[in-house]
Amino acid sequence: MEKFTGKCLCGYIKFTLTSKPENPHLCYCNMCQLWSGSPMVLWADFPLSSLKYKSGKPALYRSSKKTQRGFCPKCGSTLFALDDGSKYICMSVSTLYQKNKIVPEFESFKGNSPRWMQVKIKK
Repeated sequence: MEKFTGKCLCGYIKFTLTSKPENPHLCYCNMCQLWSGSPMVLWADFPLSSLKYKSGKPALYRSSKKTQRGFCPKCGSTLFALDDGSKYICMSVSTLYQKNKIVPEFESFKGNSPRWMQVKIKK
């Protein structure tokens, strides 16, 4: 079983994930861009049951009819997206200490990426 650890910018929220990441992908959708302040977010899915908080508790923002986004209530760090009723949580890979172990396998909403951005996904 794989173990990933992560935290927010200020360290208020610390967590572990004990599972293999699934569906790692770069998302360029407008919602992810506005939420993160970045042209893309690298996401990976983990079973919700594998997430354990070591400290702190995230705040939630309902970003659409079926999705909430988690963030640190102290520093504002973007942490995850969670669809209603899902058994998976989509974690922002940038919050993980082991981020180099996760390589994107595909891109979503590529048409929203800036023209200057060129990403090559190894297949």
